[in-house]
Amino acid sequence: MSFSSSRFAPLLAIGALWVASLTACETPPPGGDGGLGDSGAASDAGPSTDGGDRVDGGGEGARCEGLAADPPATECAPAATDYAPGAGTWPACVSDAGEYVRIQPGVSSIARVMAYEEIRALLFDPRRDPSPMQFLDARLIYQRDEGLDSRVVRRYDPHYAVPDGTDCAIDGVPEAHPDYCVGPARLGPLLLASFAAGISGDAAEPARAHAARIEAALLWFLAVSTYKETLTCTTTARDCDSGYAYYAGGEPARGGIGLAGEVARVNAAAHDRAWDGLLAVRCWRDLDPADTATDTALRDRAREQLDRAVVEGVAAILRDRLTRACAAGAAELAYHWAFAKTLAPLFDRAVRARDASAADALAAALAPSTAADADVAAAVAAIDAAFDCR
Repeated sequence: MSFSSSRFAPLLAIGALWVASLTACETPPPGGDGGLGDSGAASDAGPSTDGGDRVDGGGEGARCEGLAADPPATECAPAATDYAPGAGTWPACVSDAGEYVRIQPGVSSIARVMAYEEIRALLFDPRRDPSPMQFLDARLIYQRDEGLDSRVVRRYDPHYAVPDGTDCAIDGVPEAHPDYCVGPARLGPLLLASFAAGISGDAAEPARAHAARIEAALLWFLAVSTYKETLTCTTTARDCDSGYAYYAGGEPARGGIGLAGEVARVNAAAHDRAWDGLLAVRCWRDLDPADTATDTALRDRAREQLDRAVVEGVAAILRDRLTRACAAGAAELAYHWAFAKTLAPLFDRAVRARDASAADALAAALAPSTAADADVAAAVAAIDAAFDCR
């Protein structure tokens, strides 16, 4: 099937409008978003933005000498101060039955996770190269009204400290604070570049490499969104529901799609801890129900519990893709390598917070532009050194 440039002219125009819109998106200052999260009308606020290192999908395989295919056996028990449903470690609350109880019946963020699943069905398969039409269909899903793109372009990451009043919607601010303004500075441009490369049929590398970058960027968006929404829940209680949705997609009883589905596949223990963390956030907001919550100490305990587990889950995803790269043929290797090269820089802060030496080792192991020159075994060992929830 051929794809003429005229057929995609409207899409290129959409891309130009999207870039122009970056400075028009309203991003709130740290610690709150004026009471409006993803559930409201206005909310929110690494890697290169050119799509990452190129891979040719052929030649030598990954360097995997000494790879520990299975992670070391360690225990992933809750901390003594963690919330556990019905365990009596916290005061009695709405979460004690083990189910997330929504603050409001409708949660708009669920639709964004469902959109991720639609894109996943079109693109995220390391065994094949998606067609240009599948990339086009995926991009249209991504850019639905009030969809993924609408939140990516204003997503900020509260893990990073920035000057008071920092607004990622102001011209020049994303460039000045790219880690904090992760959506407009990093994720949005990377996603647009990858969609465009797939749509154009870019022959410089396998199409599946572009798909892998999209998957990695969207998974990181879901992880950051989970953390952000549980902060703005302080002033807008329904944002707790959005945090739950961004992790689990609104699924009940320790289930989940999107990020939760991927974490559960590779690390069931971390997923269980993340579910407890979601319940902890909901328990805090039940115990602290004022319009603006005041028990920030309990809030921070709940959010730290959730974030710790989500970070362990993302580490397990990255480890899994690296070990799969070692078992992959040249074509499939292109997918896993592009995924790892995209996710690892985004994940650097989380690794560094656990073990700076491990973060340095991971960055060095994955620094080469090709899998054949990278020390995948050393990268996996660095992840194992920093993370121990299995």
